[in-house]
Amino acid sequence: MRSSVQAIIINEGKLLTVKKYDYNKFMNILPGGGQEPGETLKEAVNRECREEIGVKVEVNELLFVSEYIGKNHEHARWDSETHVVVHLFSCTVPSDLNKLGKNIEPDPDQIGIEWIPMKELSNSDFYPKAMIPILLKYETEGDVIATYVGDMG
Repeated sequence: MRSSVQAIIINEGKLLTVKKYDYNKFMNILPGGGQEPGETLKEAVNRECREEIGVKVEVNELLFVSEYIGKNHEHARWDSETHVVVHLFSCTVPSDLNKLGKNIEPDPDQIGIEWIPMKELSNSDFYPKAMIPILLKYETEGDVIATYVGDMG
């Protein structure tokens, strides 16, 4: 089992995602990745965002905790032994959005970053699909107390 983090960055009605080609298809995911030994969750969010989107973010509150249990999902043939606990934080980016996507250290399957309008999220390549209604509710209702949302994948 490993601990992981993701950044939920919504600006002007758009969600910042990492575009990647993985499992033989294109998908958009939240910026994030695995927590390293000795690193706090917030430090992990910042490191992953610097690597994947090229900027240091302001890490705000913990919004959601989910799990990815590979054997339960469509990618089971690749991930059957994978179990990840994911901590999802609300984050904001610096006011200079021109820095996004520059000086990144992308994962091998990352092909860029993309802002997806929240109103188009349901029809996008966003993964995991089960997270879409949760993100839409968060955008419209705002305040959330850290909520365990279960096995997502």
